[in-house]
Amino acid sequence: MSESDTSALSLQVLGLFRIIFKSSNKHFEAIEKAVGFSGAQLWTLSEIAQADGIKVSHLARVMSLHQSTVSNLIVKLEERQLVDRVRDEKDRRSVRLKATSTGLAVLGRAPAPLRGLLPDALMRMQPEQLAALKTALDTVLDLMEIKTERYAREPLGEPITLDKS
Repeated sequence: MSESDTSALSLQVLGLFRIIFKSSNKHFEAIEKAVGFSGAQLWTLSEIAQADGIKVSHLARVMSLHQSTVSNLIVKLEERQLVDRVRDEKDRRSVRLKATSTGLAVLGRAPAPLRGLLPDALMRMQPEQLAALKTALDTVLDLMEIKTERYAREPLGEPITLDKS
């Protein structure tokens, strides 16, 4: 492949990244307009509703987020009375999460997919496609001079905190 062909192809791929992220951002804006809070909060609420009685640690694994990040999302949902923390009857130290009736009503009017466009698309891909995509993205990250690994466990559509380093 010639240098000009490679350059043209790299710009096409860059355009695809732009489409992915701009489309995701538009979806987050639609969510915010429809329900009044972030896409990450909506995904959290939908996971809680699907797995009634889920623990915070399990929810963090399901969403591939830091447990502290998930805890912060839950606090925001609790403040809106969309979820409740319920102590386990047998083990009072154990807390389970439940969507409230208000939370379920919000899910009913929220734009799909509830987990966001990109996570939903990735979950619907074939395993071999995901593996090839992961390999290609690992290469992109290896070629980038600046990358912040902790961003892998932060939700899309939420403000990021910039490193001071």
